[in-house]
Amino acid sequence: ADFVHADSLSQVCRRLREALGTKRYVELVCGSDHVVRRLGVFLGNVRSLHLMVGGCLDPTSAVTALKAAPSLHTLTLRLSGIPIGASGAEALATLKDAPALHSLRLELAETQIGDSGAEALAALKDAPSLHFLTLELTENQIGDSGAQALATFKDAPALHSLTLELLENRVGDKGAEALAALKDAHSLQSLKLDLCWNEVGVDGAKTLAALKQAPALRSLALDLHGNAIGDSGAQALAALKDAPLLRSLTLDLNGNRIGDS
Repeated sequence: ADFVHADSLSQVCRRLREALGTKRYVELVCGSDHVVRRLGVFLGNVRSLHLMVGGCLDPTSAVTALKAAPSLHTLTLRLSGIPIGASGAEALATLKDAPALHSLRLELAETQIGDSGAEALAALKDAPSLHFLTLELTENQIGDSGAQALATFKDAPALHSLTLELLENRVGDKGAEALAALKDAHSLQSLKLDLCWNEVGVDGAKTLAALKQAPALRSLALDLHGNAIGDSGAQALAALKDAPLLRSLTLDLNGNRIGDS
């Protein structure tokens, strides 16, 4: 059934293709006024959905429909630039109740969710089968309290891969210190933290070096471009090379006045 989207299947057995259905892997671009109606056509059978919405949207009705999709395994929602606010983020967080959801990407750049929205999205940690999560949260006025909430993904029971894109927000040392607690995520194998153009200083960089203690981490990408970590912060981050299982390490420390003194 996972190959039902392939045209070659219709050449092998047309009856089988018709029985399984042809709406398992769907890419949908539509206006906000038509989202729920368009979703209703295939939600009974869909396994993978990539949805891009144009115009203003209250995602509550769409999320209610998506949670009812019994086989939905992989979901990408592209809502960047739509002012859904904290209430919209609260609605999206209820995707934790989708019964089969395994991989989720939420593109929410410039959606005005703020700290309250980030705190709401942290509820996704309770999704029982979620293995892969990407939150694209660029330019949302998220500060330390929002980062502290997102750090609770360390408690996600099944999460193997986590990407937090927090470019151009207001995360400082306290927020970085909180995110360092992701070292306690026992199942996490891949972590990308993008804190480009925030307010992280020396103390924040030193605490992020504690990610070397993550017990299962194999891949780490840390982007601190455009912060203020200085030489001592960079020196502290060098300790990440000692992470026990790490196979891939990417650090972007440009724009931090390293070596300028």
